[in-house]
Parts: sequence; C-alpha cells; structure tokens
Amino acid sequence: MIKSILVPIDFSSGSAAALRYAEEFAATVNAGNVKVVHVFTPQTASGDAVVMPPMGELMEQRDTAMVKFLAGIPSIEGVTRTSELLLGFAADKIIKQSEDFDLIIMGATGETDLLEEVFGSVSSAVAGRAECPVLLVPGKAKFRPFDHILYASNSLSLSRRAVLEFMDFNDLFNARVHFVHVNDEEGLHEGQRERLFAPLFNNPEPEFAFEIKEVTAESVQDGLIDYLKTHKIELAVMVTKQRGFWSKLFHRSEVRQMVLHPETPMLILHLEE
Repeated sequence: MIKSILVPIDFSSGSAAALRYAEEFAATVNAGNVKVVHVFTPQTASGDAVVMPPMGELMEQRDTAMVKFLAGIPSIEGVTRTSELLLGFAADKIIKQSEDFDLIIMGATGETDLLEEVFGSVSSAVAGRAECPVLLVPGKAKFRPFDHILYASNSLSLSRRAVLEFMDFNDLFNARVHFVHVNDEEGLHEGQRERLFAPLFNNPEPEFAFEIKEVTAESVQDGLIDYLKTHKIELAVMVTKQRGFWSKLFHRSEVRQMVLHPETPMLILHLEE
C-alpha cells in the first residue's frame, strides 16, 4: 500500500514533470501525501565559496525559488502537498528521508539512455541506495494508469521475493505484465527456461494477466528498446540488490545495457542481500 510519496526537486523542468507525474500517480492510488524536498549544499550554492552569501540569505533565496516553483504546478484535489528545504548533500539527505516513505518519484534527464545519463548523479545514487522503491521519470513522460508493464526478467528479478514485491505493487493497477527476457546469444535451453520462470508458477496464482516473452537481440539494450518501441508499455520495472549493486553497475553487462524509451518511466525495486 502506497500512502506517502517523496519527490526530490532541483527546480528544473524535469523536476516539474516528475512532480506532476507524482501527484497524478498519488491521486490514482489514493496516496494522500506528497512531500516535495529540495536539498542544497552551501559550498556549491555559490560559484565562489569565499564570497558566498550568509546562510540566512541563501535559505531565503531557495525558499523563494521553492514557492515560485510550486506555484507554477497546480495541486490536485485529494492530494496533500507539503514541502521542505534541506541542507546537506542531496543524495544522502534524500536516502535518509526515504526511510519514512513508501515511494520516491524523481526526474531523470536523458533523451535515450536514462541510466547512463544520470549515472553518478543524485538520481542514480538515490535509485541504488534508497530504503523504498524509486520511480525515475523521464521529462517526456505523462502519467496514465498502467495497463501494460514490462518486467525485465533475470534470475534476480524472478526470485520469489522479487515477484511477490512486484505483485503487491501491481495490485494497485492490475496491469498486464510482460515478463521479457532478452537472449543476446543463442537463447535459453529448455532447462534454463524452466528454472528462470519457475518462480512465476511457484507463487500464489497472480490475479493479473501476464505473458512471458523471449526476444533475441545483439544486446539486452537492443532487445528491451525494441520491445518498448513496438509495444504499449507505460512502465518498465527493474530489480536490483540494494547493497553493492550501484557500485558494480558497469561490471554487469545486462544492467549496463539497460535503457529506457524517453517516455517510459522505470520503477526500481530493491532486494536486500
């Protein structure tokens, strides 16, 4: 059950799109509370730390910017919006805040490769370390209830714990799920196929429609992009290990190649090691 959503912003157009998306999402799933946070580090608030304005002045500037930003985005009936300015390192503050929320929704830049564009940024750090699921929203994305969800299939994402966590999320939408496995070589042997997809049938019978798709492509990246381009998908889901995953991102080819269509948000679910 999602009741509270955290939306980090940096006053950019991407943040504005993410906030609109988050509040429409909240209204749809009856999550009544959306908290908007902006985190800034005083040392980087000015180009020259030597002539940095007094802290009170900096806070006033950011408060004015927050008020102006929020005023430009009409709130939605039934959703309570609160806001807060936080001082410190953005990723660390947001990750700490995530302990008290059910979901983070935040913007991510990049026209074609969401993860590559934000790698090393606040978005990627939060996505890898947050204590709750993270939904990354490309700037072109517009929220609509999920009818079709792509669930990237591998041995981790099809573990019992991952499937059950995803089923809880999909209870909100009852979307048709496309379990997509990309074969970037010769494909799965029958025994491998049975082991990979067995958790789907060992769990309680899902109450949503789903289909299992195997696609062959030169890379996981190519296979997923092609699938997103040729199917009506409103959300892609990726499962990661919460600890250690992000630091090893570029050492795992199947993750390194994971990209999204510029209009397709990505939900990141974490499994603790």
